[in-house]
Amino acid sequence: MNRLHAIAFLATLSLCACHKASAPAADPNAPAAPQTAIGKIAAKGIAEARKELQTKNLTLNGDGGININGRRYGGRNDPSLPKAEITPQGDLLIDGKAVAITPEQRKQLLDYRSNLLGVAEAGMTVGLKGADLAGKALTESLGSILSGDTDEFEKKMEAEGKKLEADAMQICAHLGPMLVAQDKLAASLPEFKPYATMTQEDVDDCGKDHKGAAAFSDEDRAKLQQEVRDGVRDAVRGGAQAATEPKDTTP
Repeated sequence: MNRLHAIAFLATLSLCACHKASAPAADPNAPAAPQTAIGKIAAKGIAEARKELQTKNLTLNGDGGININGRRYGGRNDPSLPKAEITPQGDLLIDGKAVAITPEQRKQLLDYRSNLLGVAEAGMTVGLKGADLAGKALTESLGSILSGDTDEFEKKMEAEGKKLEADAMQICAHLGPMLVAQDKLAASLPEFKPYATMTQEDVDDCGKDHKGAAAFSDEDRAKLQQEVRDGVRDAVRGGAQAATEPKDTTP
């Protein structure tokens, strides 16, 4: 069922806040909590990564693009560029050494870092849904076998997979503000410019509509759909095998 995750862009960055006095009101736009064991395990891992990476440097290499549904936007692989990092305090480190910056440039670095975190948060939400869908397929596959409803089960999982595909494309909405922050920083700080690899064309390509859906080629779309089908069939076969294998009653 890991192949179901191919339709989701998984990320591990976010912001987290707590208040001891009282619990905050529920966010009506917040994603539903995962319902399956796989989803809950993924949620725990992501929560731990959120906490850890929020306090760590964000690494910028020559390959500075973003993957969304298997497509890459921005970024070029330039191994000659030294490692660059943006710290939580807004410092730019190149090859481990801090670049001299002004207060305004620090603000721009923090703004760019915040945009990166926003893109990652959106992707993380989709990834968590993908993990929960994988768990759902595993837990429901046996029931579909017993009821003889495997075709209906496959259609249901395909429909859920298409929803995930659409959710993943919502990440594109974050790329515009990120490009603005990137270009503003690149114009202000020459040392950052080699790492500013995203272009307006990347933003436009990500957000294009194709017959009311995201801009996938026919080959990409067929591949994603086949991955969903294969993942569901694997779960069904696994459930069938578990149902027919003799139980070990040895004490």
